Amino acid sequence: MSPAGIVLLIVSLSALVVAHEWGHFIMARLFKIRVDDFSIGFGKRLLRLGKLGDTEYNIRAIPLGGFVKIAGMEPDEEPINRAKDIVTKRAGTDGDDATDDDPDSRQIPLLAENMEDPNVYDGPDGFNSKPLWQRSLVILGGPVMSFITGVAIFCLVGWAVGVPMGKPLPRVTQVEPDGEGHRIGLRAGDTIIRINGVPITTGTQMIDTIHGSLGKTVILTIKRNDEIMTLKAATPRPYIDPDTNKPIVEYTVANASAMSSLGLMAGDKIGTIDGADVTTLDQINTALIKDAGKPIKMAVARGDTVVNINGIAPANIAAGLPQITPHQVGILNFSPDFAIVHMSFKTSVLKGLDITKMLFIRLGQLVKTKQIHKAAGGIVAMANMMEIAQKDGPSQVLLLAAQISISLAIFNMLPIPILDGGHLLSFFIEWIRRGKRMAPQMQNAFMLTGLAIIAVLVVLITGKDIWNAIRHNVPQ
Repeated sequence: MSPAGIVLLIVSLSALVVAHEWGHFIMARLFKIRVDDFSIGFGKRLLRLGKLGDTEYNIRAIPLGGFVKIAGMEPDEEPINRAKDIVTKRAGTDGDDATDDDPDSRQIPLLAENMEDPNVYDGPDGFNSKPLWQRSLVILGGPVMSFITGVAIFCLVGWAVGVPMGKPLPRVTQVEPDGEGHRIGLRAGDTIIRINGVPITTGTQMIDTIHGSLGKTVILTIKRNDEIMTLKAATPRPYIDPDTNKPIVEYTVANASAMSSLGLMAGDKIGTIDGADVTTLDQINTALIKDAGKPIKMAVARGDTVVNINGIAPANIAAGLPQITPHQVGILNFSPDFAIVHMSFKTSVLKGLDITKMLFIRLGQLVKTKQIHKAAGGIVAMANMMEIAQKDGPSQVLLLAAQISISLAIFNMLPIPILDGGHLLSFFIEWIRRGKRMAPQMQNAFMLTGLAIIAVLVVLITGKDIWNAIRHNVPQ
């Protein structure tokens, strides 16, 4: 992992966490709940930005996200507040500038420990004085803001900096672990300039060459930074459909025959007929014969574009069916880059919503196939992904940040104490008990249980990430 990738991850995560906390802040202020502190970072205060109303705005020493301190949320908060007032008054009495006193001064814990009343703050502007539904919405504000932030990035990136959705380029963006590309030493950022000695000038040429070389030997010559190198010989493997677990087959037109009148051309790769995905050669021939003399719709891949063929199928098509060659697709288990496309604002928003939809479809597939644990990753995995993304430019960094923000929203909704979902779980328990709240001691135990669960998850996920890194079982 490069230092640049780690720094970029820290900055991205910090911004996303601050956005998450901003959601809590907005909802708290909406319901007139006092917010004592809104800080960027953690630990000792470095800079007091100012105070607006009851809220202090600070920058702290550890730049890992931020937090809001909502009055009344913590069971032991009232003694801390009293101790803070005492320290502030002492500073004022001594003629010092009270605002220079760090709220985390070492005097405060000792004073707070000797306070007689350990009860939570329950003033009219405190969190606990508000009805259950308002407290629930304050907690929901964080995950909702994280989700909105992620979707907003998805929707705006195409308009602001463009997205890699144009023509394929002969450049590698990611290499899958344990794949043939990984085995021969292919890395993200490599540009493929020759295959078996033949110059590669377009991404389409590169893809077609590899797809058509299943079971054959290919030798890649690449440019990495300013160095030209030839990699070890590779053999493309079958492209397996993750949904059906069967090899993917391409159907290429060798001779358009009677369909040439509608614009079908040799070399076209048939994708759909009458809206149905093509899966067998018999399906193509049956559909064409059935449509003889009737309207027909086909989508074919031609070079870098998708061409839609619409018209009336020839009545004599049965005697002049196009010659189609099916073949399995070979791959080297890497993802090619695509040209950056700048979109209009409206198109960018629609594309962003579509990306969000596909993200949840993919998540549903992982849950359905019980593969979610394989996709889970922690800080180490995110740092590796960010390093890959920063090689591909700002659009990939923003797309990854959007994905992390939505993942942050989903993770925080898990019903684990200390997370937002855990708070909502405690509110549900309160509702079941008809408004009877947990005692402060029970609340503390509840939160400590959640902290222990999170600690175990962090250890397990980080251990998995490190083990995968040691085994080089991570995208390159």
